[in-house]
Amino acid sequence: TANDRAARVLLQRRHHLEQGRSINLSSRDERMRSRDRLQAFFEGLQDVLRPAMTLEIGAHAAPFSQRMARLGREAHAFEANPYNYKAFVRQIRRRAPEVRYHHLAISDTDGSVTFEVKESRSGRPVKKIVGNNSLLRRTSPDISYESVTVPSARLDTFLARRELEGRSFSAWIDVEGALGIVTAGFGSAIRSCLSLIVEVEDIAFWQGQMLAADAMHFFDSQGMVPVARDFEAPHQYNLVYLRQDILGLPEVSAAIESYVQSL
Repeated sequence: TANDRAARVLLQRRHHLEQGRSINLSSRDERMRSRDRLQAFFEGLQDVLRPAMTLEIGAHAAPFSQRMARLGREAHAFEANPYNYKAFVRQIRRRAPEVRYHHLAISDTDGSVTFEVKESRSGRPVKKIVGNNSLLRRTSPDISYESVTVPSARLDTFLARRELEGRSFSAWIDVEGALGIVTAGFGSAIRSCLSLIVEVEDIAFWQGQMLAADAMHFFDSQGMVPVARDFEAPHQYNLVYLRQDILGLPEVSAAIESYVQSL
């Protein structure tokens, strides 16, 4: 029920805050180390879970996909920003030709969507080859944008078109506030997801974004359980999710226990 879900999410949030007890949250270096540990934990989980493929949504230069491809995994990376895609596509094809690097926004829409590229802040030009542009605009009023139309697909549609539906996957999702738009296009694809790492925010940095509490309610409703978090920045952090029915596997339990003990 909704009340049961709310209680579970509250307990999850309290439990995860305990993971920060050993961290000096006023130290940026320590917060970054917590992020690096969490990311290493997620990557290590893939050796245990052995998904049929990995997805990197909001890929930028696709570092996760490149590492997974070098380990022999089928890796799909999605980058919506046309400036990023053009800047990195040749480099990725040269260094990790096995990576499927797609100029595509994974969203709730099949066809095309508007992507917001920051042009200036407080009247000063900003770089367009960056990892922090989004389908959404920031809440800050001092930013001007170039709105570009980019190709888009729902995740379930993309997998169906590639005859990939039903294959197990793990996903790294870092879409600068647009998590709600991405998850709205999951459809039945979520049933094949073994693990996720997602960036969330407790307060709105982007207009109309899904906040952390709403994201946790959504993933709980889909049978996904958060097992770890980092403390990357105030009100912004990453969560690692695992599918509920694999939590009891001995090798999965051991991996989680090892990570928690290392904190």
